[in-house]
Amino acid sequence: MGVCVYMPMADNQYLTIQEVAKRFSVTASTIYRLAQRGVLPGLKVGGQWRFSEAALESWAVDRMTAARLNAERLRGGRAPRKEPE
Repeated sequence: MGVCVYMPMADNQYLTIQEVAKRFSVTASTIYRLAQRGVLPGLKVGGQWRFSEAALESWAVDRMTAARLNAERLRGGRAPRKEPE
């Protein structure tokens, strides 16, 4: 099951599968599959998926941070190489 993130309704915009797919430049079926698996934070309302913009932003930042930390771990904790000028 996915992570439950509460966002106040008044300050939060909710997106459809199609809107999320467009923002991430993937297909709607990819977003549906990720939501069904609990990978992407979303909720079903009346049988249709809705996604909080704030929760998606937080999810994306968490994923980017995890990817960066994993890359650093694979490099043995060394800083990335600087290109010669």
